[in-house]
Amino acid sequence: MLNIGKRLAIFANALLVLCALSLFLSNSAGAQAVTPPAPPAAKAATAPAPTPAKAETTAPANGNLLAAPKSLQIDVATVMKDRVLGNPNAPVTITEYASLTCPHCAEFDMVVLPQVKNQLLDTGKAKLVFRDFPLDGAALKAAMMARCVSPLKYFDMLDVLFANQKRWLAAKDPMAALQQLGSLAGMDASQFKACTENKDLETAIITNMKKAQDKYKIDATPTFIFNDGAAKLRGGWPVTKFEEVVAGLAKTGKQEGK
Repeated sequence: MLNIGKRLAIFANALLVLCALSLFLSNSAGAQAVTPPAPPAAKAATAPAPTPAKAETTAPANGNLLAAPKSLQIDVATVMKDRVLGNPNAPVTITEYASLTCPHCAEFDMVVLPQVKNQLLDTGKAKLVFRDFPLDGAALKAAMMARCVSPLKYFDMLDVLFANQKRWLAAKDPMAALQQLGSLAGMDASQFKACTENKDLETAIITNMKKAQDKYKIDATPTFIFNDGAAKLRGGWPVTKFEEVVAGLAKTGKQEGK
C-alpha cells in the first residue's frame, strides 16, 4: 500500500494535469470568441456613389407612416420644410407652434383640429402649418423623430405622438418608448438613432423656435399665428374662435399676400 505522502503526491500531480487541461480549453474558447467575424456582404443601397444618397421622402405603398430610407443620412434643409394641412393657396395661414409634450397641444390635436380641418381647411378658407416649439428635451427628440417621417405622413405621426403622449412620457425610458412608436411606423433602431442624434437637425429646430419666440413673443403652447402676425391666439380655443378670426381676416382684407 502507498503511504499517505505518495498518495498526496499522485493526487497533486493529477490535479496539476487537470488544471493545465482546463486552462488550455479556456484559452481555446476565448480565442474563438474574439475571432473577428467575416465581413458582411455589401448592400446595394450602401454602394459607393459620387454624392451621398438622400432619404426617401415618398409615401410607402403599404401605408406605413414611414418609408424605409435608402440612406441614414438626413437632408436637414428638406426635413425642416413646412408641413402643411389644407390647400397651399388658401387665403389664411394658421401657423401652430406646439410642443409634443404639451397636454393642451395634445387636446387641440385630438379634439379641436379635426373640427378646424372640417370647417376651415377642407373648405379652402385656411391652411395650417405646424412648427416645432419644444418645451423640454423629450419634446425636442420627438420633434426630431417626426421630422424624419415622409412629409405625406408627417401629421399622422404627430397624431400618434399626441394620442400616446401620456404613455411615452410616463415610461421608465421615454426614448425607448419613442423608438417603439417609431418602429410601429417602420423606423428601425438605426434610423431612429441617426435622426434623434443629428446635431444639425437639433440646432435647426431650436433656432427656428427662438426666431418665432422673438418675432411673435410666444410664451406658451399652443400658440396660433394667423397670416404672419395679423392675428394671434394663445392656448386652447374652440373651433368657433378659429372661424371668427379667419372670417375677420377675410372681412378686413388681411389675407396672406395682401
